[in-house]
Amino acid sequence: MRLLKITSWNVAHLERLTKPDLSETAQVRRAAVVQELRELNPDVLCLLEGPKGEEGIDLVAQGLLAGDWLPVKAADGEYGQRGAQWIWFLVRRELAPIASLLPVSTWDAFAGEAWPCHFWGSFEAQLHRHYRHPQTLVLDWNGLRVEMVGLHLKSKYVNQGESMWKAGGEKREEFIREALSARIKMTTEAANVRAYIDAKFQQVEKPAIFVMGDLNDGPGKEYFEQRYLFFDLISNVQGDIFAASRFLNHALFDFAGHLRWTVQFDDFVDPDRDPHILLDHILFTQPLVDSSLPWHISAGAGWVEHEIHDLINAPLKEAARSSDHKPVSLRVEVPDLMV
Repeated sequence: MRLLKITSWNVAHLERLTKPDLSETAQVRRAAVVQELRELNPDVLCLLEGPKGEEGIDLVAQGLLAGDWLPVKAADGEYGQRGAQWIWFLVRRELAPIASLLPVSTWDAFAGEAWPCHFWGSFEAQLHRHYRHPQTLVLDWNGLRVEMVGLHLKSKYVNQGESMWKAGGEKREEFIREALSARIKMTTEAANVRAYIDAKFQQVEKPAIFVMGDLNDGPGKEYFEQRYLFFDLISNVQGDIFAASRFLNHALFDFAGHLRWTVQFDDFVDPDRDPHILLDHILFTQPLVDSSLPWHISAGAGWVEHEIHDLINAPLKEAARSSDHKPVSLRVEVPDLMV
């Protein structure tokens, strides 16, 4: 047996660090990112806010990491991601032969490519789809199919949202309507992820599935829950507790509560809210903890990488820090790989 380390990290705007002629501050930040990745030393890395396109991720893997971790690319070149911030999986070089990326078309066949989205009781539907399509790493581990779903579900930024909220009156109402619309869209994306997981349970009695990444509800999480009965992304992704066998466990469930956070953001909707917020997650299916699969996750296996992140970033100015997100990691007991 051996321990396999899985890490999820949102490296804010990583593509900017692959450009030539970087400023001195950007060069310091790039060095901090490389140092942090090397000290994290994961076997599997889910990278959020990675560069757009294969050329961009090659600049990271080869240019910054010297080929020690390799990106897992789509065989058909299709990723279904829009914008400049992409989701990527990088694996340690020796794992590359057993790693592949699930075709986006396969996900869409199981869970749906697009779906109707209704806003607050409206009978008129708007067709919606993922802005950043989930990316699914597949590992063939001695015949066990392991799937790791990378997610970046993020509330669409409401332009001038803070000033609209503080203005009160009609401006605040406009902000609330826009924020609610964004949350409805994101919730349907979370439901699509659940649809994929449920489809896997129709194929395999005990699938080995991980879900990881950045699930950002946006400002005023509790405000919208309490006032508008609108519940958070993580609850929707984890699933229905009444279907307990399909409910996803959380890697930080038994991690110390005061350390269970990955970003420090002030909330203008709820200024009294603790600014230490957990946005980054690793979840996994029940068979990975009940000893019914060759892969096994023991108690206390997940943690936030506070120490590595803080030691690297402490001497740096804010603009030169590696990221505003801290990585989350999980160790899994796995059998030796037979290749």
